[in-house]
Amino acid sequence: MGKTKINLTHAMKILFLLGIIMVTNLAYVTSFFAMFGEQMENVESGVNNYDAYIRLVPIISLSSIILADYLQMARFFRKKNLEVVADTLKFAFIQTLITLATKDLTGERAFPRSVILLSFIVIIIYIFTWQMCCMIMSRKVFETGNLVIIGSNTATMNQVKDKIFPSLKSVDLDFSRLVKYSDKRAVRSVIKSNVEIFLCPDVPEDVKSDIILQCAKYNTVVYVVPQFYEISLYKAKVINLNDLMVMMMDRMGLTFEQRLFKRIFDIIISVIALILSSPIIALSAVIIKLTDGGPVFFRQERLTINNKPYKIFKLRTMRIDAERETGAVISGKNDPRVTYFGKFLRRSKIDEVPQFLNVLMGDMSVVGPRSERPEFVSSFEKEIPGYSQRFAVKAGITGLAQVAGNYDTTAQDKLRYDLLYIKNYSILQDIKIIFMTIRAVFTPHLYNQSFEDNKKTIVSTEAAKIMDNKVIEGEDNE
Repeated sequence: MGKTKINLTHAMKILFLLGIIMVTNLAYVTSFFAMFGEQMENVESGVNNYDAYIRLVPIISLSSIILADYLQMARFFRKKNLEVVADTLKFAFIQTLITLATKDLTGERAFPRSVILLSFIVIIIYIFTWQMCCMIMSRKVFETGNLVIIGSNTATMNQVKDKIFPSLKSVDLDFSRLVKYSDKRAVRSVIKSNVEIFLCPDVPEDVKSDIILQCAKYNTVVYVVPQFYEISLYKAKVINLNDLMVMMMDRMGLTFEQRLFKRIFDIIISVIALILSSPIIALSAVIIKLTDGGPVFFRQERLTINNKPYKIFKLRTMRIDAERETGAVISGKNDPRVTYFGKFLRRSKIDEVPQFLNVLMGDMSVVGPRSERPEFVSSFEKEIPGYSQRFAVKAGITGLAQVAGNYDTTAQDKLRYDLLYIKNYSILQDIKIIFMTIRAVFTPHLYNQSFEDNKKTIVSTEAAKIMDNKVIEGEDNE
């Protein structure tokens, strides 16, 4: 076997892990000086507190490097700032628990708990700073990658290019060129070159499988839009039937205990949200009434778990007769149906706040797939395979599809996020999505397309026929 060569990437990872040991221990030293200054000896007992820490340095150092490796903190490839924050919090929490347990198990009682608890905060600051420095250094050292899009035809590939282009800079990628999958020689050449590949959703399954295998052979990074059955395999349980490895696709939905804890979580969050937001709702109601004299609240039939219908509550952001002329059209940039104050309500997400009443009533959850109108659901279930699976849980005020997408992200793309959320459900994920929702309030990008572009797009033949014959008050068609 050939010898493994240490390249620049390996050297940076070693440097990062050694730095983890240093900053973790520095956090404890800083905490000692913050608590005791230069006086490390306990006056009453005569025991030197710092000596107890010194004896635990080997264990603390070893646990920190193992924990950093477990969390893959040294992997900065395509890493986002939010991931750095998440890794930092996980590291600080687990490392603090390890230190507390080690102190008690080894009998080092002189190591003060106050220092360990203070070090939790200091570790967060030091580890986050070290990670960000290394990530910035990594981006400076390594060149921006080139992305090649592989698809069936130029029109489809250009659509994909336009969709993903705004996000390429954030992941240090530059667009290179388009390649048709039918051009096998060009595909092989691209795979062997030092580029990254994006596979369009229209690439046939057998061709996609072959390209992925070839990418694995040549260590080429490949981006794949997952089919719905592939999302169902996410975190699937692997079992052995005799000597045959199989992946068990469990039932969609939440277990009894997950539903119970989620309901308790929903009630607590909703009560707090309604109490804190009541002055804002009252002020918004007054402004809506004064600006156009119409109703303050908007109510519309939506579907939740098991396709159960219910009436959603929102602050009205559109004109009263919003769909009288246009019919059902997904909202977009420069939507003339949205009132002036409604634009602010949508931008700030304040229009969504009354839905916490729906949560208290048990129709919705704080986090879950976005509720949809029955007219659209009927069409989507016929047109989009697996769409009905999103109704395995309650509809949510916010969700993974909302924080990852835009108002006018397609139903098919939203479904991918909804199914991933259901498969990966946890209370911690709900909390993460809530914080991401708060961040989304300050994100300027709401729409992919303008209202006029969306008018030209027929949502579905059946939905269009229904809406031609029945005028339904319009609001936030997402």
